[in-house]
Amino acid sequence: MKVELIITIIIAIGGWGFGLYQMFKNRRWQQKDLLAKRRYEAYNSFMKKLEEINKSMRNNPNMIYGFSNELIQTILKGNEDDMNNALLKFNQKLIDFVKTSTEPLMIINQEISPLLLISSDNLSKKLLRLKDLNIDFNNEMRNCLSVISAKDPNSFKKLETMGHDTRWAEFQELNNEIITLMRKEINIK
Repeated sequence: MKVELIITIIIAIGGWGFGLYQMFKNRRWQQKDLLAKRRYEAYNSFMKKLEEINKSMRNNPNMIYGFSNELIQTILKGNEDDMNNALLKFNQKLIDFVKTSTEPLMIINQEISPLLLISSDNLSKKLLRLKDLNIDFNNEMRNCLSVISAKDPNSFKKLETMGHDTRWAEFQELNNEIITLMRKEINIK
């Protein structure tokens, strides 16, 4: 009888231990699933916001080039009053351009901040680099706009070449790396 009791107690303790092990393991899986779900929702929201921004930029291709051409044509064809009116109009359009050109960058930086809370270290580094590139691009935009002169038509050329340097290639490469890491973190191979 003693041996049977000892075996029963060992089996009961083993079963109880195995049950606890399964409970903790199941909880760990649930936490991983919950984290993956939260990441998916956050990453999905981020990608939708980026697509919104890209769509708005594609819908307005004259945002960068249109207003400078109008000014130059008016200066070349018009009299002094027309030139003054064109310069005033240009100034207003330039102010609007600065607002609209920096707005997407600010939105992207705002959208990156919550992602840093739930992303892995690798993805966080990439997101911070994207944030730095956005800030760098924004600073270049401000510098570009500060050197534009209505008297020098060649000063507008810098706007046309802006973004076509190595930074643009880095933006694209970084975007691809971020998407790959996001897919990996939400277990999409």
